[in-house]
Amino acid sequence: MLALFTEKAGRVSALARAARKSRKRFGGSLEAFHTLAVELDEPTSGELHQLREATLAVVRHRLTADLARMDAAGRALAWLRSAAPPRHPEPELWNVVTRLLDRLDSESAPPPKLVLAEEGLRFLAALGWGLTLGSCVRCGKPCEPGKAAMIDPVRGGLVCRACGGARFRVSGAARARLAKAELAPPDVDLALDLVERALAAHAGVEPPG
Repeated sequence: MLALFTEKAGRVSALARAARKSRKRFGGSLEAFHTLAVELDEPTSGELHQLREATLAVVRHRLTADLARMDAAGRALAWLRSAAPPRHPEPELWNVVTRLLDRLDSESAPPPKLVLAEEGLRFLAALGWGLTLGSCVRCGKPCEPGKAAMIDPVRGGLVCRACGGARFRVSGAARARLAKAELAPPDVDLALDLVERALAAHAGVEPPG
């Protein structure tokens, strides 16, 4: 049984019969973090596709040789399994996930957690859950550029003091970096916390401890 995220059909489940024995049809390609070219038979009933053939299209050797990179990639795929709707094309999400994996495989990759945090913010936006960081999500009052603000990821972004404020307070400079998903190292843990709390609220992803 396989969980696949595909460019044209979104997240699908597939059965690969005799996958461990068939070198001709699968050729050792059924590994996480690589991009595959697959042939699928549509289910006649239910949701389960049949995987006819799979070959490696993009191999990411650097990613799979580094524990920190694999940990970041695995965390992103866990988000994907919970948040991506089944059998629905998500081209923007596909682009985010493939870019994340490619960045983690790069020879000159930034720290893996920084890549995960930046692409995590884009992941939210691709699903329509991007954080509103320019105005209050409750009353719509704009927040001046460069001004510190409070963020509630469950409610979707900034919450001004008049509307009760929020747990996470960020500086104006950090808010600008979060809005662009271009982070500095001190932003990483905060950004990941915001992403995972938003995913917990919207998709039931296990929230951070």
